[in-house]
Amino acid sequence: MEASRKLDVKLRGKRFQISQDEVPQLLKNTGPSVPYTRRGKTPNYFVVVDGEKIPIKQALKTIIDKKGLDLTILDVTTKDAVGLFRRLGFPIVVERGQRGSKAAIMKHVGVFNFPGSSVDDKRRLYDTT
Repeated sequence: MEASRKLDVKLRGKRFQISQDEVPQLLKNTGPSVPYTRRGKTPNYFVVVDGEKIPIKQALKTIIDKKGLDLTILDVTTKDAVGLFRRLGFPIVVERGQRGSKAAIMKHVGVFNFPGSSVDDKRRLYDTT
């Protein structure tokens, strides 16, 4: 794709134009401002812009805001973001989360140690004899 060519984009009925040259300027100092969560083994998608990995929906939301569109992050999908950045020629990185996996949970075994048992607690609370 030519670097100066503008791409016409339509998201949820809102139209805007963007070029590959604009993206680094629009995403300057974006980075992961909010720590992103990794729920279970759900993959996380990132776009690489000027050697920096940016969560893909966060990058699209930044562009949407700077273009003045009235859309929230919930209005767009990861598929929308991946499609746009692929059409613009940016690399997409997919990473799998680790939190929630059995190995991650098992490292917390034995952290909490409370005396007694749930059976004894129930008996104390509900037995009126």
